[in-house]
Amino acid sequence: MKTYSIVYSEEAKQDLINIKSYIKYNLKEPKIAEKLISKIKDKVETLKNNPESFALIDEEYIRRLGMRKIIVESHIIFYIINNNNVEIVRIMNSRRNWIKLLK
Repeated sequence: MKTYSIVYSEEAKQDLINIKSYIKYNLKEPKIAEKLISKIKDKVETLKNNPESFALIDEEYIRRLGMRKIIVESHIIFYIINNNNVEIVRIMNSRRNWIKLLK
């Protein structure tokens, strides 16, 4: 079985920091922040073995990029498969206008 490497874009790294900070400091829920970040990272790790198992995004422009998504609670992980790498492009709250933000 082919194994892929996981690569986080700078935007995705910053998204994780922002998600954690918002929940920890604005919502005053540090344990929930840690738990969510852990769930997101665990889900990303599953992509090492079978990144094609999640659907391409329906929106035409984003689909042409080969972008896929995974939903973890109220957040969406956006990624692209490139050769032997899975690039985590962005991680956003599902309530955001993510189509506009990804274009």
